[in-house]
Amino acid sequence: MKKIVLFMMGVSLICGIFIGRLWANPDTYSLLRIFNKILKEIEDSYVVEVASDSLIRGAINGMIEALHDPHTDYLTKEEYESLMITTKGEFGGIGATIGKREDKITVISPLEGTPAYHAGLLPGDAIIKVDGVSTKGKSVDIVVKDIRGKPGTKVVLTIERTIIEEPFDVEIIRANIKLDAVPYYGIVDDGIGYVQLATFSQTADTELEAALDSLFVLGAQKIIFDLRLNSGGLLREGVIVSELFLCSEDKEVVITKGRIESKTVYKTKKACPYGDFPLITLVDGGSASASEIVAGALQDWDRSLIMGTTTFGKGSVQKIFPLEDGGALKLTTDRWYTPSGRSIDKSVELLETEGDEDTSEVVEKKEFTTLGPLKRTVYGEGGITPDVVVEPPKMTKLETDIITKGYNFDYVVRYTATHKDIGKNFTVDDKILKDFAVYLLEKGLEFTEEQFDSVKVSFKKRLHQNIVTNVWGLKEGYQVRVENDPLVDQAIELLKEVNTTQDLFRFSDE
Repeated sequence: MKKIVLFMMGVSLICGIFIGRLWANPDTYSLLRIFNKILKEIEDSYVVEVASDSLIRGAINGMIEALHDPHTDYLTKEEYESLMITTKGEFGGIGATIGKREDKITVISPLEGTPAYHAGLLPGDAIIKVDGVSTKGKSVDIVVKDIRGKPGTKVVLTIERTIIEEPFDVEIIRANIKLDAVPYYGIVDDGIGYVQLATFSQTADTELEAALDSLFVLGAQKIIFDLRLNSGGLLREGVIVSELFLCSEDKEVVITKGRIESKTVYKTKKACPYGDFPLITLVDGGSASASEIVAGALQDWDRSLIMGTTTFGKGSVQKIFPLEDGGALKLTTDRWYTPSGRSIDKSVELLETEGDEDTSEVVEKKEFTTLGPLKRTVYGEGGITPDVVVEPPKMTKLETDIITKGYNFDYVVRYTATHKDIGKNFTVDDKILKDFAVYLLEKGLEFTEEQFDSVKVSFKKRLHQNIVTNVWGLKEGYQVRVENDPLVDQAIELLKEVNTTQDLFRFSDE
C-alpha cells in the first residue's frame, strides 16, 4: 500500500505540472484514477504477490509502445549511462572490445595505447572472472559494467588463454578511455584520401578536421568520406561536420520542426577550410540520424556524390529527460528536414516490412530538386537514396554461418598463437585456407568442396585482415580492410576520372 501512496504522490506532482491540461481534459484525470484503482486491486487481491514497481514500469513501457515510435524509449540507468558514453566518446575502463564466444566472455581486441593493451591482453582471451567473481552465465553488458569504473582504480581479470594450461590473473589500472570518432584515415591512391567517421560524438568534428588536415598535407586532392554503419549521434556535430565540406557560410544544413517548438534552421557559420574538391560519400543501411543529416545536406547542395545503398531513414530528433531512478526518457520532439525540404524519416509501416522483397513498392518516394547548380532530382521518405546505388555482394549460407558463429575469429586466435614468426608481407595462401576448412569441419560445420570454394576469395581477404589486426593492431587492420573494400575501389576509379565536383555527377544513376 505504501508503494501505491508513493506512486500517487508522483502522479500528483505530474498533475501539478500539467494541471491545466488535466482539467481541460477530464478523461485523462479519470483514466489516472482508474489506473490507480487497477494497481491497488492487483496489489491487494491478485493470486500471487506482484511488485508494484514492476507493474508501473510495465505501464510506462506500454504507454511508450502506444506511440508506435521506435526512437522513443524509457532507458534504464545502465542504458542511459551507455548512451552518455557513446555521445561523450570517453569513459573509465581498460580499453578493450569484448564479446561472447562459445558462452565465454572474450576479448575481441584491445585498443592501442590503453591499459588492456599495455597489460598484454590478446584477442581470444577469455575473461572468466572479474575481481574474483565468475563471469559464467553473465551477459556482455553486465561484465562490461563490472570492468568499467573510476579512472585510477584497480580491476583484476582472470584470463583463460589458448596454449596456456592454467588461468592467470591480470591486474589492470583503469584509465579514461577515449573512443575514436575517426578510427582510420589514409591515402588510398595517388592524390586520393580516405577517411571514416564512425560516430558523431562530441569530438567528431575536431577529429575529422585533424584527419582532413593530415590528408591534404600528404597530398590528397580528392576525398572518399565513409559514413557506412555510422548510426549517428549529436545533431550539433552533424551540422559542424557538414560545415567542413560545404564551401560557404550561411548555407542551410538541416531544419527541425516540432509540435511545441517552432521551426529551427541550422546553417553553416563559416566556409570550409579546404575549398571545393571532388568528394564521394559512402553510405549504407547502417547510416542513420546525423549521418543522414550530413549526406542529405551534401547531396542537396550538389557538393558530394553519394554512393552505396539507401540509408536507414531516421529523420527525427530525440531529447533526453533524466529521471530520478537514474534512467531517462528518450523522447521524439521534432522531425528534421534536409535543405531542399525532404523528410527522410522511414514510416512505421515501411520499418515493419523491412526485408520484404516488395518493400520498394510500399512507399513511393517523393521527388525534390537540389539547391546546388545542377538542380538534380533527389528523393525523400525512407532514407537518403544514393546518387550511385551499389549493392554489396550477398553472402552464402556457409559464409553467414562462419561469421555469425565467430569461427573466422576463433581460427585466427589459434593460428596467431601457434605462428609467432608472421611478417608484415605474409599472405593467406592455399595451405592456410585448407587448414581453415579442416578447422570448420572440426567445429561441426557441414559443407561441400564446391561450397567452400565459393567463399575462398572472401575469406582469404577476411582472414588476412583478422590476422593483421591480431598481430599489429586495429589501425593496421583497418588499412587492410579498406584496401580490400570493393566499394572503396569503385569510388577510387570514379575519382580518377574527374577533376571537379560537378564532373562526378555524370556518374549518377538515372
